Parts: sequence; C-alpha cells; structure tokens
Amino acid sequence: MFKLFRTFLLILFILSTTTSVYSESSWITKKSDKTKVELKKEKKEKKEKKKKWIAKKKEIKKNKEEFKKEEKKISKEVKSWITKKTKEKYIDSMDKLPDGAIYFTGASNITGLNFYGYVVPDTKSKLISNYYETSTGFGYFNDGKTICKIGSTVLIVLNGEVTARISGNCNNGLKFTGKTTQMLNSGWGSAKTADGTDRFDFDFNNDRTIIAEIFKKYEKTLITRQLPPRQNNKNIKLDPNGKYYALLIANSEYNNWDNLVSPYNDIREIKKVLDKSYKFEKILTVNNGTKKEIYQAFRNLSKLTTTNDYVLIYYSGHGKTKAEQAYWIPKDGSIEWGNGDWININELNIFLTEIKAHHLTVMVDSCYVGGKFKGTNILDLTNDEDRTLYGKNLEDGLNLRARSVLSSGSKGRVSDTVANTKHSLFALAFLNVLKASDQNSVPLNMLNVAIRIRGAFAGNYSQKPIYYHPDTWQDGGGDFIFIPKKNLQ
Repeated sequence: MFKLFRTFLLILFILSTTTSVYSESSWITKKSDKTKVELKKEKKEKKEKKKKWIAKKKEIKKNKEEFKKEEKKISKEVKSWITKKTKEKYIDSMDKLPDGAIYFTGASNITGLNFYGYVVPDTKSKLISNYYETSTGFGYFNDGKTICKIGSTVLIVLNGEVTARISGNCNNGLKFTGKTTQMLNSGWGSAKTADGTDRFDFDFNNDRTIIAEIFKKYEKTLITRQLPPRQNNKNIKLDPNGKYYALLIANSEYNNWDNLVSPYNDIREIKKVLDKSYKFEKILTVNNGTKKEIYQAFRNLSKLTTTNDYVLIYYSGHGKTKAEQAYWIPKDGSIEWGNGDWININELNIFLTEIKAHHLTVMVDSCYVGGKFKGTNILDLTNDEDRTLYGKNLEDGLNLRARSVLSSGSKGRVSDTVANTKHSLFALAFLNVLKASDQNSVPLNMLNVAIRIRGAFAGNYSQKPIYYHPDTWQDGGGDFIFIPKKNLQ
C-alpha cells in the first residue's frame, strides 16, 4: 500500500513539474512572440547606429590623416604665421579692414556662418611670375567672436591663372586648408576643416567694394541661404519646367577685318563645359558665320524652343558702332558701313523678342556694342531695394520670366586675349564660374555670374562688364540659372 501511495505521489510530482515547466516555457514563448518584431527592429537600429558611429569615426580619422598630409604641404612661412600667438582684436565690419590688402568673403556650407577678412602679400617672400609667394592676414566670422589667422602660398602660375594653397587657424580651435584660383586681381576657392565636417567657399579681390557687394549677397541672397540647411550642396535640387538650349557664335576669321584669336577657342571650351556639366538639350554653334548664317541660326533656335525653355546666346567677335547704332560684324562684313552686311542690333532685337523662351540671356564679348540693347546696368546699382529686386532667390528665378544681357564691356574696345592664353578675360572668368559651380554643386543665377565675372576685371579701368535687362524685352523679375547636372531633380 505504501509503495502504491509513493508511486502515486511520484506520478503527481512528475505531472506537476512537467506542467510547471510547460507553463513556464509557454509563457516565455508567448512573451517572445509579442516582442519579436520590436526586438528585431531595436536590434537592427542599434546595429545601424553602431555602424554609422563606426563609419563616422573612420571618416573623421581618415579626414584627420588627410589633413595632416595637407599640413605638411603648408609652407614654413605660412605655418609659422598661423600658429603664432597674437592679440588680434575682432573687426566687426569690412569697412574697418586695413587699406591696400586683398579682401575675401565667403560662407560655411554647414553652419551657415559668413566670414570676411584680408591678407597682405609678404614682400620679403620670393616672386613667382610677378606674384609674391606668401600672403598673410586675418579672417572674421560674423558670430562676433571667431578670429582666424590666414596664410596662402602660391603654388603655380600657368597661362595667367594662379593656383595657391590657403590655410587657417582660428581661436575656437578650428583649422582648415584648401586651394584658390586667381585671374589677375580676382579669384575664388574652397577649404575643408581638419575633421572634414565643414567646408568653406569664398571669393577674393583687391577691390574692397566688390567683396563688400558679394558679402551683402552672402548675407541676403546667398544660394545656400535661399534653401533649407544642408550638409551637401548636391542636395540643392531644382526642377526646371522646360529644357535648356544654347546658341554659341564665334567669329575669329574675317574676310575684311583683322582676325581674332579668342572667339573660336572661347566657344569651344564653353561648349565642352556645358556638355559635360550642364544639361543642355541642344547647343547650336556658328563658327565664322556670315550674316545670313547667323540669322538662320536664330531662326533655327526659335523653331526649337517653347515658352517653357531656358535659352543662352553667346556672341564673340568684332563689333562696331555707327552714329550711336551698334552692329555685330559677321565673317563677310565689309570694312566700311553702308553695304548692308553688318548685323544691326535693332534687327537682332526682333529675333530675340520673337524667341519663345521662359528665360533668355545674351552674353556679348565684343567691342562697342555691350550696352546697346538699352537697359540699366544692374552692377552699378547701389540701392539695396533695387539690388534685391534683381537678386531673386532660385525658386522665384526659375518661375518668373527673365530677359537679360551680360556683356564684356560697354562703348569701348575690349581685349582679344589674356597674356599667355588663347581666351578673352571675359570668357576665362565665365569658364571658371561654370567650373566652380559644378565643382561645388551650387547652381548660379546670372546676377551671381555677373558679379563674379565683374570681379575678374578689378583694376581694369578701360573695360568693365555690364549686366542689365533690356527695357523692351519684358523681363519678369526672374533670373537665368546655370544648374549643374548633379543639382537637377
């Protein structure tokens, strides 16, 4: 009996234990089923977060290693300057910068802070093609406190273009280095911080008034301020409603006039850049065109375009005025006026007003005729309200009708080529603007282009580019915009 009872108890114990274990196992399984998706998601998020953290640390480490390599390229003179302790006071206005310097302004791509400053050539440094190798100075961020010691070293001078290395060391621990490009007294460049988390784009010129104007533009209508903050300029996406077209006219060889060097070379290079970096549906070119061929090109362009499209026309060649009337000189143009083979600007005006386009901009690199489409030179406007009127933000610029002219000069002669090059200064400056826009992934409107090109002529009192909206072309307050392919939606 006892054995039977003991056996019964043992069976009860086994059953209760099994039930308990099953119950516990069932509870665990049930709990796991409820949170399985959440746990998986949480695990994935942690994994991604860790992955990003590791990638960021690697990137920062890589950037620091690259920066150290770049630091080794900094000249001893510049390194000595930027690391030297000074008690420089913060300068709160460009007007207070010292006279006779090279002035610069720009902006951070990440923080959105603007800056300005100056450097002075070190006359004790050696000369490289008439440029002093070393320049030193200070930069000031518009946060009211950050001061940077700046130094630059000329690396090479080729075909009139100066390439230099720039470095900076700020009182908030920020360090950066980069490169600049300069033509005559004007240039631009970019620099990257030591950890690679920020980049600065800037312009410089020995004319303080020009840099002051650009600084105002940074303050009010800089492209990176017109759209939401971003870490990559490739995120500046624009969606034009129509297509881009261009007509490029180059007259270098003449039957009766002196031949020119730059027109053909300028147009060829401009077309290369537009084909490579900008989405133009079609680029028409006329090389050494007669009056009939040039007029036919305008008719062909008119047939291609619609009221939604964006049209660029660029003319490079001889120009002449007669009794205040302006003319382009075609390949077969007579040396004397009166034979009807010059291209009258008034006649050309008819072609231009009939071109069906949302945006139409004309660039003229020619003697005497730059301002003959009749309008007010915007680059001469000093009133903030007037400049704001023409400085629309990019979205408005795309949506509003635009008609404009940018010419290499006004009523006087313009130079054919820059020394040691086969290009005109106007075309070189334009090419550099296009390349910088693509390199930095920043769309540029014509006003911005005009200001940058105008800067290349600082100190050239015989030739000044002008930018205006012809009175009869019915401009609507928009602005032609050069959009790199990487910035198109």
